[in-house]
Amino acid sequence: MSNERHRLVVGVDFGTTYSGLAYIHTTEPDYKNIEVIDSWPGRGNTNHVKAPTEVSYSDNGATWGYDIPPNGIRHGFFKLLLDVNASATQYDNPRLATSNPQSMESSYANIPLPMGKTAAETTTDYLKLLYTHLMKTLHQRFIRTLYNTPIQFVLTTPAIWSHEAQNATCQAAKDAGFTSRVGDTLTMVSEPEAAASYCLKEIYHERENSDNPLEPGERVVICDAGGGTVDLITYTIEKLSPRLSLYEAIVGSGGKCGSVAVDRAFLSLLESRIGPSFREWPTRKIAPQSSLMRSFDTAKKEFGTTTRTDFWRIPVGYVKDDPENGIEDAELRLMVADMKGLFDPIVKQVISLLEQQVRDSNKLDSSNKVSTIFLVGGFGESAYLYKEVQAWVRRQSYQIRVINPNFSWSAVVRGAVFHGVEGIVHTRKLKQHYGVKRGTTFKPGVHDEEDSFIDPFDDRKCTRDNVKWLAGKGDDASNEKIISIPCVKSFLPGDKRTIKLTLVGCKFDNPPPSAKHWKVDTLGTVICDVSTMPPSAFKMKESGNNFQIAVTRASFTFDMKVGSADLELDLMHAGKSYGKAMIEY
Repeated sequence: MSNERHRLVVGVDFGTTYSGLAYIHTTEPDYKNIEVIDSWPGRGNTNHVKAPTEVSYSDNGATWGYDIPPNGIRHGFFKLLLDVNASATQYDNPRLATSNPQSMESSYANIPLPMGKTAAETTTDYLKLLYTHLMKTLHQRFIRTLYNTPIQFVLTTPAIWSHEAQNATCQAAKDAGFTSRVGDTLTMVSEPEAAASYCLKEIYHERENSDNPLEPGERVVICDAGGGTVDLITYTIEKLSPRLSLYEAIVGSGGKCGSVAVDRAFLSLLESRIGPSFREWPTRKIAPQSSLMRSFDTAKKEFGTTTRTDFWRIPVGYVKDDPENGIEDAELRLMVADMKGLFDPIVKQVISLLEQQVRDSNKLDSSNKVSTIFLVGGFGESAYLYKEVQAWVRRQSYQIRVINPNFSWSAVVRGAVFHGVEGIVHTRKLKQHYGVKRGTTFKPGVHDEEDSFIDPFDDRKCTRDNVKWLAGKGDDASNEKIISIPCVKSFLPGDKRTIKLTLVGCKFDNPPPSAKHWKVDTLGTVICDVSTMPPSAFKMKESGNNFQIAVTRASFTFDMKVGSADLELDLMHAGKSYGKAMIEY
């Protein structure tokens, strides 16, 4: 068996509330052969396609997921803390900004991290436990061949995340042991792009021989509604053969408005019904895997289905009877109206995101309107969300089908595997403008004196506060599309031949020319050693008034590629690559 030909592709869906794993062997690359791991430590013989994204620490080390003992202190939602610097969107739900149910209106600062650990370290600890379980499972499945079969890991991240958060997730996975074996690799894909790969493959097979096959030019919206984030991307079907191929039609959108916000709203309701004594409840009683939250979870799944139309009983333990507030015999009665009150604010946000995507897409090309909306992810499975989206489509008299595909909860992890086998999305839209901070000639009255400096190469007075915008929001980005960043840098004798370049972004339509403007975000610092370049890349010049100093100027370009969920920079001179540049966030 040649390693070049065969490999294992493993999808890793690291979610806010639950995480999933799936794999395929490239000898049988049909998407129907994707195996989803559904047995987990602590779960006994009951299978489940995902495990809780929770970790607990004790003197005996860390436990995770279903394996956490009932009285263990659980830490969850730490994924959201990897992206605290992401610019907020109008669709973020304020309830998602807290993980401490006893302080409902606080900020991200209140997601309780383990003592002395950062969000990245907690993520690494969790992913290390996930990796160990994965390798154990794969070993049982491929006893003889695992040792010499390379694994390509495909890790998913929300599309709305900053490059800093994408990078932090990637780094945490590497620190956790992913790619620790020689020959293993790790790539990143955005969650909705992964879901698109799976959903379109499935619907393509379903409709291949029907009266209603997929058509080139058809547009579909993927709405990936998870626990912590909701991501939307609209794709156009470019061609169906020889292989299915899609491109991103308009800039995707999203917000932190997932189903965790419904849980938060439930705990707020509970507090208002029970009164001040609720604040004395131990945290484990309201933790995500507690019996209270599990029965609420069942109610959430039933809400909107035809099986239940009256009310749900949620066991709340010994609490004084208060029939007026729906509390009797240690149970809280949740009426349909109560459930609507919990769901509606979040459902409204998801629908307004959908509205924006469909409107923008139809405005772009009114002859090719959106034909289908796919609801995927944990919250995407909600029957109530599905009904409300259908009702909205009817009200707008859109000709759109709303589909809740099979395996919608595992669509992202299945799609991550499929993306590793054959990516079907080849062009994406940039979600922001990209530029670099660079020196330009100083203009009095335009530039601040404090930003000025003298370029030693030609004794010119320059300013360091300017932005050169290189690529625009909404521009196409593909594996072939390169954003070129031309650079020059002067070195005095004895200077280290390293470059530091500030990469900036702007999510607004018209990016300002000054790096100091509040609309401009610093994305990271590009660090690169240019001493590997040939002598032809450097020019020498004598400089100085009284005594001569040899000043060297290097000319080169950075070629930047914006991937599905990552950034890559190559140092180039005269068309040849001289290594990758590092990005520090």
